[in-house]
Amino acid sequence: MTQDASPRLHLVTGNSVAPLTDGARPAEVETDNAVMADLLRRAEALDARVAAETTPRSPHPAGLVAVGTVLTVVLALLGRQPWQLPSRDGGAVADVPQSLVTFLLLSAVLCVWTAGRLTRPAATLRSATAAQTWWALLGGAAVVSLAATVSLASFAGYEGPGDLLARCAVVAVPAVLAGFVARYDGRAARIRLALGTGLVTVPLCGLGWALLSSSARSTAGLADVLTMTGMAAVIPLALAVTFVAADRRRRTAS
Repeated sequence: MTQDASPRLHLVTGNSVAPLTDGARPAEVETDNAVMADLLRRAEALDARVAAETTPRSPHPAGLVAVGTVLTVVLALLGRQPWQLPSRDGGAVADVPQSLVTFLLLSAVLCVWTAGRLTRPAATLRSATAAQTWWALLGGAAVVSLAATVSLASFAGYEGPGDLLARCAVVAVPAVLAGFVARYDGRAARIRLALGTGLVTVPLCGLGWALLSSSARSTAGLADVLTMTGMAAVIPLALAVTFVAADRRRRTAS
C-alpha cells in the first residue's frame, strides 16, 4: 500500500478491482464458514451420542429390588456360619468379638457401596446439597442398622427380642426421609432413593436374624431367617416406598 492507496479494501477478481463494501464477505469465506459450522454441528452431535452411550443408566426399581434380594440372601448365608456371637449383661450388649466386628463392617461397606453405585444420587438429584444429604442419611442408616444387628445377635441363646416395631422403624424411617430429600426431583427419584436405603437396611436386618439363628441352641433355618427379614424389613420398606411414591399425588389433590 502506497500513500496514494485508498484506505478502503478492494477485491481483485481477474483483471478488475472492485471495492469491498462494509459488511461484505467473499463467497469463498462464506463457504468456508458454512463448512466449518457444519463440521462443528456434526462434532457436537457425535459428542452427545458418545456421552449418551457411555453414561450409565439408572437401574429400574425392579433391578434395585433384585440386587437387594441377592444381598440379603448372601449375607444371611454368611451370617449362619459359626461366628462368635456377642454376649449380654444386664439387658445390654456386653462384648462383641473382633472377628464379628470386622465381618459386620465389611458387610456394611458392601451394602453402602452397592446402594450408592446403583442409586447414583448425584445424577438423580438436581441439588448437590440434596445428594450429600442422602449420603449422610445412608451412612446414618448403616450405623443404626449395624447397632440393631449386633443387638439382635446378642439374643442368641436368650429369650427372643421383643422390639420388633423398633426394628421395623430402622428400615422405614430412612426410606421416608430419602423420599423427602428427593421431594423436588419427581416420583421416580423418590422411589429410587428410598429403595437405595433399603439396599443397606434390609440386608443388615437379615444378617442380624441370621446371626441369631446361628446359635447352637437355635432350630431356625434359612427359610425362618428370610421370613423374619420379610416381616421386620421388607414389609416396612414396601410401606415406606408406597408412602413416598404417593406423597406428591396426595399434595396435588389437596
